[in-house]
Amino acid sequence: MSAGVPAWAAYLESLAAFGMRPGLERVSALLDVLGRPQDAYRVIHIVGTNGKSSTTRYCEALLRAHGRRAGAYLSPHISGWTERVVVDGRPVDEAVFAACVNAVRAATEALPEDVGETTQFEVLTVAALLAMAESGVEVAALEAGLGGRLDATNVVDAPLVVLTNIALEHTEVLGDTRALIFAEKAAVIKGGDAVFGALDGLEREARRVCSAAGARPYFLREETAGAEGEALQLGDVSVAGSPGDFRVALVVDGAREEWAGLSVPTPALYQVANAGLAVVAVRLLLGRLDEVAAREALAATAVPGRLQKVGERPLVLADGAHNPDGVRALARSLAAVAVPKPTVGVLAIMRDKGYEEMLECFIPLLDAVVCTQASEPRSLTAEELAAALRTAAVHLGGPLPEVRVAADPHVAVALARASAGPGGSVLIGGSLYLLEDLHDLLASLG
Repeated sequence: MSAGVPAWAAYLESLAAFGMRPGLERVSALLDVLGRPQDAYRVIHIVGTNGKSSTTRYCEALLRAHGRRAGAYLSPHISGWTERVVVDGRPVDEAVFAACVNAVRAATEALPEDVGETTQFEVLTVAALLAMAESGVEVAALEAGLGGRLDATNVVDAPLVVLTNIALEHTEVLGDTRALIFAEKAAVIKGGDAVFGALDGLEREARRVCSAAGARPYFLREETAGAEGEALQLGDVSVAGSPGDFRVALVVDGAREEWAGLSVPTPALYQVANAGLAVVAVRLLLGRLDEVAAREALAATAVPGRLQKVGERPLVLADGAHNPDGVRALARSLAAVAVPKPTVGVLAIMRDKGYEEMLECFIPLLDAVVCTQASEPRSLTAEELAAALRTAAVHLGGPLPEVRVAADPHVAVALARASAGPGGSVLIGGSLYLLEDLHDLLASLG
């Protein structure tokens, strides 16, 4: 056991060696042994490529603002294991979570050998579901991990599913087309209501899936749509405005409902759609939505690692965008907030995240880059990332940003801050695992 690491946390860390193993057999068996704690509360199940964690946090905040004892399950964490389970607006009590992890560990002893070793994410998921039941949660927002159909979270019968968006990711597991990936994620829909973010051509398939599952579909329209008084069709969702002032409209049960004057405490443009999806999800689940309560809840909900300001002189921003679509969304937000120059990037990227395309998206944003690496084994080494960055610059045919290498993320941030100077900016990104490795430093800068 690592010095100072509790036994339950050391156990979780030890499970990383078993990697990812899609399938529901082990999770279902563990939950049966533990008395099916997931049946103690209703669930909003959030799946998709990007925006899952943010939408989950917004759902939890909105549920809490409406008087429900709310919970949330998130991944990955940035500051510690208990951050993954939110109860009543705060990380779950460590003693409760530790007891739940230990209970799951004991339950694994009852599993037959032929189901194989239980993975870290499976243990975390079961422990989270148990911890929320033990904490008296009434409604939980549950973020899926990888995919949907075979994801460990797909052991709940959620009356409400949110599918945020679809892009190519984990193609070796989920399929090599957006349609195949959609099918994997949409498989969590088992009835009730399904709220879809931008699908970009997959709407017909979404209607087919919902029809087969007996679910009612609701579709987000373009963010520029939804002018006040505009005619919307049944099942339409409209979100329009900026992070500081946006509105959400929904046509449900033959009537239009609208909530205005909403805001989120971030300049990240992509959070408007995520918050809008959460508003609609909570309205559909509860059957009503109080505009004042929603306004106050969203305005107070900051999402860690999403265009998060963590330092000044130089300005230091941290964003966990970890795939090409995420970086493109980040670029749109950066263009809207006038980040001071020079902008120096501190990047670490996982080797299974389409890093070549990600780097081509990052290069126009940065004047210099310090390549580093995360402690997660899937991370490219700093040297590999630097080589890939140079290749990406050649492919773009533009100037190559100044490239430096520092395997230690803390050293990389120090180099970047010195290079940016007090009048410039530092962008830390490419992976939430990098932000986890830097959580102590980022907290001290703030």
